[in-house]
Amino acid sequence: MRLTLIKIKVYLSHFLPLEIVGPVAVIFSLEGVIDGLFTQFVPMQYETFGWFVLFLVSIFFISYVRINDEETVEDINESLEEIRESQDDTTQ
Repeated sequence: MRLTLIKIKVYLSHFLPLEIVGPVAVIFSLEGVIDGLFTQFVPMQYETFGWFVLFLVSIFFISYVRINDEETVEDINESLEEIRESQDDTTQ
């Protein structure tokens, strides 16, 4: 179970580094613009759900772009292999 949590942490830190999270934060800071679009197209009772969907779409888009890079996939496999080796060392 602990190795699974470590894997998730490695994936998140690799696919969503600070240089990616920063621009996403800027986009979400444009709340007034996005809120104006929401009031036109999304009913008020679904506003929170709309923000949630927008957040998920941005996360999946960023992850999709990052996972299709062969160098990135190699880097994450190396990181996971190092974690497995360190786990093996601590269990012995």
